[in-house]
Amino acid sequence: MRLGICCSPGSVEGGSLSERAQKLQGVLREAGADYFEMGVGSVMGEDFDELEAALRPLELKCEAFNSFVPAQHRLTGEGVDHRTALEYCALALSRCRKIGGSVVVLGSAGARKVPAGFSPERALEQFTQFCRALGPVAANEGMMIAIEPLNSREDNLILSVEDGARLVDEVRHPSIQLLADLFHMVAENQSVESVARAGKRLVHTHLASSSRVPPGTQADDSAPYAAFFDACRRAGYDARCSYEGTIHDLSSDSRTLIGFLRPLLAAGA
Repeated sequence: MRLGICCSPGSVEGGSLSERAQKLQGVLREAGADYFEMGVGSVMGEDFDELEAALRPLELKCEAFNSFVPAQHRLTGEGVDHRTALEYCALALSRCRKIGGSVVVLGSAGARKVPAGFSPERALEQFTQFCRALGPVAANEGMMIAIEPLNSREDNLILSVEDGARLVDEVRHPSIQLLADLFHMVAENQSVESVARAGKRLVHTHLASSSRVPPGTQADDSAPYAAFFDACRRAGYDARCSYEGTIHDLSSDSRTLIGFLRPLLAAGA
């Protein structure tokens, strides 16, 4: 499995955007990362052309994106406007592809969370309808959408890998699949066996320590990394796994977490 880190040129200091992109690549390559992952918001600004030009020469690519749909594009609740949200998604997916991405994570709790007093069943129906409409948009751009189950402190709609798998099965579109995030699973006391059962639905993974800091830096970390990797293998998944969490010092933290995780992957290979 290839290991990546959620970060961006903004994670390093000094110089032009192009210079920071080169610095970012140097830090990540030294740490042993295989790729990096950015937020979709990074590609939606007026500086997109400059960003694309800065990232294009890099050998280390931004292969995945997260934080897809901003909160102002409500996907559940009264008066939702899926058409406008889909227009945003179409532009975002096009830009993510141009940067080098192949998968976009759809967590987006701010957009999908069930509003107070609104029917949870109706909200799930709305989100399912949105995902069905999103599938062809993603396919047109050659992109994969990974539905992300979150935890109950952040979301109240998709809270387990099983929930996500049921949604994928209900949507029935090849471009709408599933992500498993070990941090959220630990927060909800979920077994990694649900990852193994996810099978071919699994197209991306995230992890962090139980306190959402880099693996290898938390003394009392309860996250079962080795078991998670084993469950991914049993699901037939061996593509990417991104660290998504707090970064205090990218150089130090990336070396620590990659150095901690790589032997666990190798031991189960």
